[in-house]
Amino acid sequence: MIKKVAAALLAMMALWPAVSAASPVTVKLKGDGLKDFSAYEMDGSFYTAPVVLTKGNRWKVTWDSDKLYVLVTPKGMTSEERVEIPYTEINGGKYVDFSYFSEPAGLTYIYKDKKKELSVQKIKSGKVRKEKKENTMDLSRRPLVLWDVNFSYPMESGGFENLSGNHILSPSIGSYEDMEKGTCKWNFSYLKQAKDHGLSVMPLIHNDFEVKKTASFMRDQKRQDHVISTMTAVGEVYGLYGYNMDFENMDPKDRDLYTSFMGKLSRPLHENSMKLTADITVYNAGSPTWSLCYDREALSAYCDYEIIMGYDETPRTSKYAGSVSSYSWLDKNIPILTAMVPPEKLILGLPFYTRIYSGNPGYMTSKTLAMKDEDSLLRRTHAKPVWQPDARQYTLTWRERGILHRVYLEEEKSLSAKVQLLSRYNLAGLAFWRHGFETSDVYEKMEGKGEKKVAEG
Repeated sequence: MIKKVAAALLAMMALWPAVSAASPVTVKLKGDGLKDFSAYEMDGSFYTAPVVLTKGNRWKVTWDSDKLYVLVTPKGMTSEERVEIPYTEINGGKYVDFSYFSEPAGLTYIYKDKKKELSVQKIKSGKVRKEKKENTMDLSRRPLVLWDVNFSYPMESGGFENLSGNHILSPSIGSYEDMEKGTCKWNFSYLKQAKDHGLSVMPLIHNDFEVKKTASFMRDQKRQDHVISTMTAVGEVYGLYGYNMDFENMDPKDRDLYTSFMGKLSRPLHENSMKLTADITVYNAGSPTWSLCYDREALSAYCDYEIIMGYDETPRTSKYAGSVSSYSWLDKNIPILTAMVPPEKLILGLPFYTRIYSGNPGYMTSKTLAMKDEDSLLRRTHAKPVWQPDARQYTLTWRERGILHRVYLEEEKSLSAKVQLLSRYNLAGLAFWRHGFETSDVYEKMEGKGEKKVAEG
């Protein structure tokens, strides 16, 4: 039975239908059964009639209430799913971005500019593009994940790309319940720009950090199957790198159920050349719902990577000031994790934020401070940064109106020290929480380029 798995999932796209500023140029279509169809080149992309996407024998197309869908049965799945895709109106007709969707649809093409001719053919069986293996010894291939909560990364900036590696953007699209209901937020323009700039996209899906609702989901096979089928279909149609699963605050009694769910999810994703990553905390025996809820060793059999959330060493609710992510804390905890998970499957997540703790020790409260706002704090307080060798961070201490304030700064020197843990423990790559908190030059400075801003005290 066809499921309307993504009708609303993509309804929040900015391009429905898309309107381009450039004038379309008519091109001739060449290929079996294509001579009667129109095609256009516009803004560097080719647009064809939606039916052309069916020529790869992977998809069907259908319309419903002026919305365009492709019907697809991904490898490893038994049900046909319906996924909405955007279209663009050109000269009174409705066309799809063939440049974007051709490969997922099983098609390849060659364009001859002089003849204005677009030759389309089906990708031959056995000619599937081989994925480059990510080699942590080769810095150009190590996975680098930038969580981009609001789809706001400026593709033209080149900031993130200044760090050597395989660049993966991870926007937050919603929870597993949003995936069920088709209410995930999305943005086709973002996906297209990422592809044009050689960036992969791996959406983040969370569990709202709700223990009881997650427990119910973990006991409902039908709901899980629906979510897995939806994720796989959407991932295939939009050519996603894979998914990042950010399930936190779960009942430790559900640990094996979560592992089982991830195992079921991994199979169709892998069969369709997508990655599966899971966010994990450091091991803490005193934190059942935030740490003991993961069977890290068992998850490693299914996940391509487990991403260490290397932050909140000192939590928001702490009554004492401390580091969000000190070098010494990570250095102590990473070996515990590598005893459970092969190091080549671990990605180290680092923070682009810290916290200002205020009040008397034992009664402190805190607020988040983005790394990009630290310079203005330094100018305003005139406080002198003091280097802490063990934490490998600067601390800043000052008083306002008699109230004590203390913060462990996160800046390029602190982050550079933590980056060195990759080679120390042979970890796979890096992740950063999150875009919008960083300074514009932090990526290049983490690799020793540029000048340091903070003078050691």
